[in-house]
Amino acid sequence: MSEIFIDNDCSVCKAYGLFLYKKNNELNISSQQDLNQIDIERDEVIYIKNNRKYYASAAVIESISDLGGVYKIIKIFYLVPKRIRNFVYRIVSKNRRRFFYK
Repeated sequence: MSEIFIDNDCSVCKAYGLFLYKKNNELNISSQQDLNQIDIERDEVIYIKNNRKYYASAAVIESISDLGGVYKIIKIFYLVPKRIRNFVYRIVSKNRRRFFYK
């Protein structure tokens, strides 16, 4: 079974977790506070599948891809270099209140 760790104080993160859970009710959604201190300090979405941790953009790609069907197309973003994917992830993450709370 897979598990995703999100920031419960973030409505965007909670909405993302709810979206995933509606599509895959076998997914465990947990708080970032349940992680070890090092992972908490990363302040990123963390997705665990088959005892492997995915961070930031990879966590988003894997968690959506695991929904199956048409959602698997998201793996195309692995063609974008990790450095660029995570740069975009950090921009959205740091500015989510400005982008999504109007």
